[in-house]
Amino acid sequence: MRKFITLFTVVTLAAAVLWRSSPDYRMAVEVVVSVGAIVLAVSALAAHKIIWGLVFLGLLGVFTPFRSGQFSSVLVSTFDMLTLALFAASPIMFRKSATGYRKSGTS
Repeated sequence: MRKFITLFTVVTLAAAVLWRSSPDYRMAVEVVVSVGAIVLAVSALAAHKIIWGLVFLGLLGVFTPFRSGQFSSVLVSTFDMLTLALFAASPIMFRKSATGYRKSGTS
């Protein structure tokens, strides 16, 4: 479920970055990003990745639909691009380390 929501959020943000979304669609973008941020924040906190959890909670504060129209269009575009990069890189954050689970052959 986390992977699907992350992918859906990435696609939504990519569309918002490539095509300037009208105010009618901006609310939908903010809702999708907020849901994605909640899911990834909970996943990060459950995985004991506190810093990443706080980063995604911060995104929730920026993209909350109740603050719509508070930022300039240049700042919104910058937030969209940075958030797109963060969501696109999130699977790397949740990847398990192979070295942590490998047993040493010289026991």
